[in-house]
Amino acid sequence: MPDLIDKADKILEEIALGIVTMEGEDIAALGDILNSLAELENELDAIAHRDFSSLTLATKGYIEKMIMREVDDPGPLEDAIAGLQVICRSIRNQEDHTEDIAPVLAKLGHRLPDEKEETEMKNSPDQAGDENRVDETKSSEQELTDDDREIIADFVMESLESLGTIEVNLMDLEQDPDDLDTINTIFRPFHTIKGVSAFINLEKINKLAHSTENLLDKARNGEIRIENGVVDLILESTDMLKNMIQGVQEGMEKGTSLDSGHDIAPLKERIDGILTLADQMKDKPVGEILLKEGAITDSDLEEALEKQKKEPDKRIGEILMAKNKVASKEVVSALREQKRFRSRHIELQVKVDTKKLDNLVDLTGELVIAQSMLRQNRSLVLTDDQEFLQNLGQLNQITSALQTTAMSMRMVPIKNTFHKMVRLVRDLAKNSNKMVNLVMSGEDTEIDRNVVEELYDPMVHMIRNSVDHGIESPDERERAGKSQKGTVMLRAYHKGGNIVVEIEDDGKGLDRERILEKAKSSNLVTDESKMTESEIFNMIFQPGFSTAKEVTDVSGRGVGMDVVKKSIEKLRGRVEIKSRPGQGSTFIISLPLTLAIIEGMLVRVGQEKYVIPALAILESFRPERGQYSTVEGKGEMILTRGHLLPLIRLDRLFGIQADSVNPWNGLVVAVEYENERMCLMLDELLGKEEVVIKSLGGGIKDVQGITGGAILGDGRVGLILDMAGIFQLAKGG
Repeated sequence: MPDLIDKADKILEEIALGIVTMEGEDIAALGDILNSLAELENELDAIAHRDFSSLTLATKGYIEKMIMREVDDPGPLEDAIAGLQVICRSIRNQEDHTEDIAPVLAKLGHRLPDEKEETEMKNSPDQAGDENRVDETKSSEQELTDDDREIIADFVMESLESLGTIEVNLMDLEQDPDDLDTINTIFRPFHTIKGVSAFINLEKINKLAHSTENLLDKARNGEIRIENGVVDLILESTDMLKNMIQGVQEGMEKGTSLDSGHDIAPLKERIDGILTLADQMKDKPVGEILLKEGAITDSDLEEALEKQKKEPDKRIGEILMAKNKVASKEVVSALREQKRFRSRHIELQVKVDTKKLDNLVDLTGELVIAQSMLRQNRSLVLTDDQEFLQNLGQLNQITSALQTTAMSMRMVPIKNTFHKMVRLVRDLAKNSNKMVNLVMSGEDTEIDRNVVEELYDPMVHMIRNSVDHGIESPDERERAGKSQKGTVMLRAYHKGGNIVVEIEDDGKGLDRERILEKAKSSNLVTDESKMTESEIFNMIFQPGFSTAKEVTDVSGRGVGMDVVKKSIEKLRGRVEIKSRPGQGSTFIISLPLTLAIIEGMLVRVGQEKYVIPALAILESFRPERGQYSTVEGKGEMILTRGHLLPLIRLDRLFGIQADSVNPWNGLVVAVEYENERMCLMLDELLGKEEVVIKSLGGGIKDVQGITGGAILGDGRVGLILDMAGIFQLAKGG
């Protein structure tokens, strides 16, 4: 019995420590406390103590209320644990427990059960504690309550987000294995997943996260060193947990089992093997720290080390605490005192369903349109009511600020997408026997959530291209006078209302002659003398175009780069290539900050209004009669800045009636697309505007040359021009 009470005391001290160190609404920590209480019940199952059972049951119930966000005050938990410690002391001293626990139970929202309830509780001791748990092997459709679904959905979202940050930190840790801050950063997601998965009874996820957490804990304590083998194990565990958690999500959506069927045994066995080896090592560093701080004496440490030889599964700290050489009660007491007077700033965050966020952005766009229509109403234009005009101006400022705020809510740092590339580069380099270092800058640059999701695949293809085709093997680099380790640089920055992403490598660069040879053999080029360097490099974006001599696991199958071009064009962006023989290549992607709003020039052709994307505009001007000419085989041309550019009449493209017949009586706008230039003829420039993009609907969504519509201030619809389609139409495509 004394041994049981000693163990119970230790568990209660750990729980008390967990409560006072808990930061806010920490579900993982609450899950750990629930696990400890279950362990406490199992250890003291033989002791039929009414007050102890009632208080334990009430404590578990209160924790579950905290997890369900029904209560948020941890104070009653501290009182409950203190009460359980008093009961344990009474049992140890073989005394009757005389303290009334009713006030503590009341704080916990509980009461002492009557005899009938007590009998039922004995017959089903785990009923109350497990009523909110789910069985991952059962159908989620049949077993899960709405509360269960909410908790599991939060768990899935937060866990996948946390696991996504691990890979880049592991790469940093591989470079500096002794960086304790990085180890702690990697440790925390596994600790959180372990705690929450225990509460919702996802047993496999809990076991794997627990083993990986133990591995990192030993790294924190200096018992093992982070080496390649350990990094690989943690990465495998991360991948396995991602797949299992995604399986939970799929089970929730489909109403099937939450268990995706993954076998964790082989991976867990390898992790546990390292843990066993670490446990057999001496825990001298921890002992030395305690000795240095004066917590123990030399003889205490020597005695503990001798005992550890006989019991290698125990740590020095555990042995010293068991012999009462160091205590945790004083630590708990000090932390409680600190917690009362400590003040800290907490940045509050609220998680919002993305559908609600998108709806808010749409409604804000409608408000902007309505406000613009109001401002241009004829009655208001003629009014001289200054107070009304002042109020209207204030409304305009508020609407503009609201739109800016709503759009910023959709903005997320590009960091997560960049960090996913760290693992990709590591794996690609390993598979191709190359040494590659990834350098990133501008990770905090913000971009529309929808844009950043669509950007992932193009970046993957371009980085594959850089590592496989660009970066040379270590021997080749050494012969070329370069460092054996190549470098791929990822940059992101804002420029002119757009976001620019650059992917640069210091490899051998694009082979101009091989690209031309491939283009000729594919009948894509007839006369290269008229092609610029940029146009030649852009040939790699043709479908099925590949200059790889052999197919590898990484690339060389003739697919990929055409996907890049299509994906970026879909985002209303463009990509250009710069390359230097023997020095490397740079892919430059320019994208709009958001897909919901477009910045453009509002123009008029006859009675119709169009929006030309600002990204495509080079200049606008009224040409002189002498700048206009016709060229055989090419049609009408406009001379500007020493170059003859084709003249495209929008009225003829779209079958409408323009005001101007001669270019010198109208206006032209020089535009560019994929390094090709032409002039669009119009009647009037109405000004630069930011417009909310509206879909044209299923019936006319595929009209060539048009990418969408915008409701203008006069209530009419202005069509947004698609430069890719316009250029194709102009060529007769």
